Amino acid sequence: GNEEKMLRVTLLFALAALAGADYGGGEPTYEDYDAESTYMPPGSQAPPGEGVATLDHITFPKLQGGKMPLFVRFDKDYPFGDEDTAFMALGEKTASTDVLVATVPVSEYDEKAKARMLLESFGLHMQHAPHFLFFPAGSKEGVTYTGDKTKTDAYLQFLLKQGVTVVLPGCLSQFDKHSNAFMKATKAAKAETLKKAEGEAQNLKGDDAVAAKIYIQIMKKIQDKGSDYVETEVKRVTKLRDDKSVQEEKKAHFSRRLNILASFSAP
Repeated sequence: GNEEKMLRVTLLFALAALAGADYGGGEPTYEDYDAESTYMPPGSQAPPGEGVATLDHITFPKLQGGKMPLFVRFDKDYPFGDEDTAFMALGEKTASTDVLVATVPVSEYDEKAKARMLLESFGLHMQHAPHFLFFPAGSKEGVTYTGDKTKTDAYLQFLLKQGVTVVLPGCLSQFDKHSNAFMKATKAAKAETLKKAEGEAQNLKGDDAVAAKIYIQIMKKIQDKGSDYVETEVKRVTKLRDDKSVQEEKKAHFSRRLNILASFSAP
């Protein structure tokens, strides 16, 4: 009857009210955790980057100082965000090189965890993670990476400076060789390398021709201002690229210029 219908309606309203109330049940949201938490809602964790190895306190020492260079990140168990995305992209970006890109998950809470002790053996501490170390082939001495942690290109520039043969986005393999030879050459040999690069540039078209023009322009600037020009120009272009008022198209141009400049700093 009517009483039964009223009872059903009342029960439905009561259930709806309970569903909307916050009684601490259900899946928590980001707002339920502080900014330092590693909590991630189900399904939000990106899959590991292809080509990035996961190491621990047992496997890391076996590769440290081995036959191939090692670039390793020490970070919390479940990293996420722009920094993680940028680093994980390195696996694919370094696929054609001999460097091994790896990550070592470190507990934020267990101070006696062996991975934590491994990290601290380098004089590094979890509260300042992530940490990045590059180990040249045959060396157990790590070189610390302190650059931009949110840009894959910045990691690649660092690896290039450590002697890893990697062609950065927007760069040309053959012209990377020219820039390297140019920086090691005598004044007379620099002129010869520049002339060779200019000759090859004439046969290029489209985007490759644009890139070659940048290499040649930098070579001429170094001839005029000396090798210190590279460091000065990197600082200037980085400032321009990071200016929030600069349009994306310009940012892409500045990023390419920084990548090409990095080839002049390679050993």
